[in-house]
Amino acid sequence: MPVVSFKVVPIVGEKSVSKYVVEAVKVLKEEGLEPIVTPDTTVVSLESLEKVGVLLERIHERLKGMGVDRIVTIVMVDDRRDKPLRDPLEMVKKVEEGLQGS
Repeated sequence: MPVVSFKVVPIVGEKSVSKYVVEAVKVLKEEGLEPIVTPDTTVVSLESLEKVGVLLERIHERLKGMGVDRIVTIVMVDDRRDKPLRDPLEMVKKVEEGLQGS
């Protein structure tokens, strides 16, 4: 199941874009997801790739409603199909455990 990282960059004349990130994360939560916010991306685990487009459309529409006329979005997908829905935090935990053993 895909783990997806989104980086949504509103092109606005402000230095801080946190209010836009807040709205993007709200969209994900409204969809019943548990987003993980990092300093430069937001990560979610999805049941299908079809959901990516739906989410991006909702996020872009929300930001457009805030007056943003241009949005650049970068998406990275880790689509592992031999495992059920994966928890991104568990993936990080495995790496951290490996580092402790080295």
